[in-house]
Amino acid sequence: MNATAPGSAARPARRQVLGRAEDEHGEVVLTRRDDVLELVVDGVFAMDTAHSATEESLANLVLSRLRGTDLRIMVGGLGLGFTTAALLADPRVAQVDVIELHPALIEWVRQGLVPSARGLLDDKRVTVRAGNVLDVVPALPRAGFDALLLDVDNGPGFLTHPGNTAVYSPAFLTAAARVLQRGGILGVWSADAAAELAVALERACGECEEVLLDVTRDGRTFTYAVYLARVVR
Repeated sequence: MNATAPGSAARPARRQVLGRAEDEHGEVVLTRRDDVLELVVDGVFAMDTAHSATEESLANLVLSRLRGTDLRIMVGGLGLGFTTAALLADPRVAQVDVIELHPALIEWVRQGLVPSARGLLDDKRVTVRAGNVLDVVPALPRAGFDALLLDVDNGPGFLTHPGNTAVYSPAFLTAAARVLQRGGILGVWSADAAAELAVALERACGECEEVLLDVTRDGRTFTYAVYLARVVR
């Protein structure tokens, strides 16, 4: 996700609501501002198509630390498709399973309302299901994936869904580590550096690396973080 909303423009931007839906987890809205798509969750700006670098970086950083071919990867959070698309660009990737909390977002992608994700669901390597990672991941078989990427919220310090606190808990991170093969990578995106998250990931997996990403938006520079935990136990 991208936790910082775009700043005010010199002229009012024309905004069009492309989709709005409510489910048990809250409201999700897809809008177009001029030629930029924005995703808003429960009234909080989540991401847009103008700045996709950090979502792509999550995928590319994880891939850079994986060896071998026929990689099997799980992604928590479909978003606007940038992370999954970056994974599919690597020919070593054989399978990408995506879990998305909001069924409406999957449907909007299927309908072609999200150009950045166009054709994504037609790729035979991709499976997308509606669900909560908190329910799905602990039920997965042990050591079934080479990597698990979590971009389901803005990190532990800036949640769009209060219930996602559990995503960053030691219990869930330990469960996530169990679904990875030895040497696998658990990658987590965060809007801010999160020392406690790094500690929890290291304890769950064995090793954890923090990568800080500086992004300039509307004249301001923001520092996001990606945590890369390798399963060594």
